[in-house]
Amino acid sequence: MNQPIPAPWDQVENTVAETPTFATEVEPLSGQTSEQVGMQTFASTTPPSSSPMSPTYQSVVVQQGGKGPKVPMIIAAVLVGFGLVGFVVGAIAGASVEDTFNGLSTVEYTTAIGTNGTLEFQDADGFGEEGWYLLIPGDPDADEDNNGISDACEGIEFFITDAEGNDVSERVARFSCSTNKGADGSNAGEPYFDIEDHIIVARICYTLPDDLGEVEHQCEVGESFNVSNNGGVNMSVVDLDGMYIPFLEEIIGASILSGTSFLAGCCSLCGGGVALVVGAMRFGGNKKGGQPQVQFQIQ
Repeated sequence: MNQPIPAPWDQVENTVAETPTFATEVEPLSGQTSEQVGMQTFASTTPPSSSPMSPTYQSVVVQQGGKGPKVPMIIAAVLVGFGLVGFVVGAIAGASVEDTFNGLSTVEYTTAIGTNGTLEFQDADGFGEEGWYLLIPGDPDADEDNNGISDACEGIEFFITDAEGNDVSERVARFSCSTNKGADGSNAGEPYFDIEDHIIVARICYTLPDDLGEVEHQCEVGESFNVSNNGGVNMSVVDLDGMYIPFLEEIIGASILSGTSFLAGCCSLCGGGVALVVGAMRFGGNKKGGQPQVQFQIQ
């Protein structure tokens, strides 16, 4: 009799049983955990198959890099640059205000009134007025007898009367020919601007309130005054409100620009400082080695 022929499935079982495992020792990479090495080992020990029905395994590596200090440093540099520009613009705007004030000209706001003249007080906004300077020819620093009085004022008396002829000099004006700029009630400390060869002998109708809300002079809106002297000296007046109005309009714009620029400069420098600290904390770090690799299998 013929020997029995082994069943084909016995050969299949033997073949499957003897399939090599393809085990390969995997060296861990720098920074890898034991779980990552185990996943790589699993991928290496999976037997290859040429069967169309066999599952296919693909190793996927996801690598996430850490952020370095470059971006914060750039942001810090930009913000600091903006901050410095803001401070420069603010300083220039502030300096321009002072230069404009010192450069004010009284020429077109000065009116000659002779030995006597009439002034009418107006206060359109109701917040007070700068009033007028009363000038006479002379040198404000000339004092040959050293008595503290400008020589051009010696022996001269000045008067201001209202429409009824009442003397209102003390109520509406501050008269002084003192050469002492620090003396109480002196006009020597008033800004002279471009006034030359004249002495400021009075400040008339200065009604702007001080820090305590008090005003120096009591002038009523629409009130008229007659200004005169007993020495036959020609006088002139400077309209301070007319001179200051254009300056005030300019100073408001410059102050807004200066304040905004300084505020922007401060904010930019603060932001730049924060970004600089963040960048310094990250300085020296590895941009790509900050996070471990992640490996997994896709079937």
